[in-house]
Amino acid sequence: MQGDIGVCFEEKNLYLNMSARENLQFYSGLFGIKDLDIQDLLAKVGLADRIDDRAKDFSKGMRQRLMVARSLVNSPKVLFLDEPTDGLDPVSAQTIRKLIVEQAKKGTAVLLTTHDMEEADKLSDRVAFINDGKIEVIDTPENLKLEYGKREVKVRIRAKDGVQEETISFDEKEAGDRLKSAITSKNLMTIHTEEATLENIFIKLTGRGLEG
Repeated sequence: MQGDIGVCFEEKNLYLNMSARENLQFYSGLFGIKDLDIQDLLAKVGLADRIDDRAKDFSKGMRQRLMVARSLVNSPKVLFLDEPTDGLDPVSAQTIRKLIVEQAKKGTAVLLTTHDMEEADKLSDRVAFINDGKIEVIDTPENLKLEYGKREVKVRIRAKDGVQEETISFDEKEAGDRLKSAITSKNLMTIHTEEATLENIFIKLTGRGLEG
């Protein structure tokens, strides 16, 4: 059913001469919704205090947040989001990401398109890489990183002449002893796994970088 679908476009298609309240009232009217709590919905995207300000006076990030709010007026069962955090500062982006997670937990099917691989990793149960209109791979972020990542850790130890860096592969026979030695060393600075990022995997599978 069309009324079960919510959409947030990357392009801002708001009515700029209308206030935030009026934009949501108009859109909810298309669904026949008369009891929408506009104040509460705008509060979820951090715009409650700008409820009666015109959209033309909003920054790019504020318009984006209003777009997200508008996509939720009909409590959709399926939510399409195209670059939902585009133009947002880190705090606002975090707010929108939390809202997306909340919608998913409620049972909403969320389909997110993004060039931000970190965002895809944080928000997605499954990711699909599309290249030239073709799906190259689809799986959970964890499975992809395990499949395409390296079974090794990188260790940085403070040495007399600076910093010594070495890589320990889990597949080598002496991996356990080397790892134990590094962990117990008083000169240990950092140790972390060489986990593949979704961006690394995308480039490996498609042979190109991320495009804007």
